Amino acid sequence: MDFSINDFYQLDVKSQKVLRSVLKMSKSTSLSFINEENIMNADKEVLSNIILSLVDVAENSMQFLKSAAVTMEQLRSDQLSNQNSVIKLQSDLIKKQDELKLAQFDLNNNCQQMGNKLETVVKSVVKENQRQKQIVLFGVSEESIDLGGTVNDILKCACGPDKPSVKDFCRIGAQKPGKTRPVKVCFNSQEDVQTTIRNAKSLQHSEKYGKVFIAPDRSPEERAQRRELVRLLREKRQNAPEKHHYISRGEVCSTEHYLATTQLCNAPSPVRVNLDSILKNQFRMLEEHISRGMDRLDASVTQAGGI
Repeated sequence: MDFSINDFYQLDVKSQKVLRSVLKMSKSTSLSFINEENIMNADKEVLSNIILSLVDVAENSMQFLKSAAVTMEQLRSDQLSNQNSVIKLQSDLIKKQDELKLAQFDLNNNCQQMGNKLETVVKSVVKENQRQKQIVLFGVSEESIDLGGTVNDILKCACGPDKPSVKDFCRIGAQKPGKTRPVKVCFNSQEDVQTTIRNAKSLQHSEKYGKVFIAPDRSPEERAQRRELVRLLREKRQNAPEKHHYISRGEVCSTEHYLATTQLCNAPSPVRVNLDSILKNQFRMLEEHISRGMDRLDASVTQAGGI
């Protein structure tokens, strides 16, 4: 039978009823007063009914106790199972807490790394933006007392009276005897840099600043690429001197010398000879100027420690 609290109440009612019958039979007010004489004087039929009732109560009590024992065992088993479940949940919770701490640690590290990378990228962008507003002057004499006046004079010679305004300037690198340090010049905009670079070739006609070379403020990667281009340019000049070699848009380009003279092949011989002589001189002067400019740039870069 299934154990229930209602069965317990019913068994209690039956027990109380039997006990009242016993007290009535023995004519006693308490079970402690009942003795053998009381029972022997009792009516046999009444005694028989009481005994049968006691047997029924005892049988019901045994069934009740067995059911209660099964139920208690089931409860104990459920309690153990629940305890195991609680222990497992606690273990899982501790494991999840450890995983959460590890994930939080990784997240903090990732955030820190991302912050460092972002800071590096921002600094790089700011630096690149600043570099695009700067130029480098090579060949400016170290003997110049008024460097600012010299810089402005060079820009005026290159760009004319409407030269860009200089925001700042400084020498690059440590001063060493017999070496000329480049001068970094900062403008207010990239347009000022483009204007200066575009008019830099005007310095080649200046007696005072003909040896000054103006270049963009390049990054270390760009400087390495430029040095490689200069090396390739010299190599091509040495291997193919009959051609004109120059750097354009990050490449070393080559063209045939004196293309203009081929267009005059039908002209009288004296005219061709004169034109040939004039063009040869002009091309030779141009090549010499470019070569000197490249040599000065390369020498200045070496002196400045890889600028």
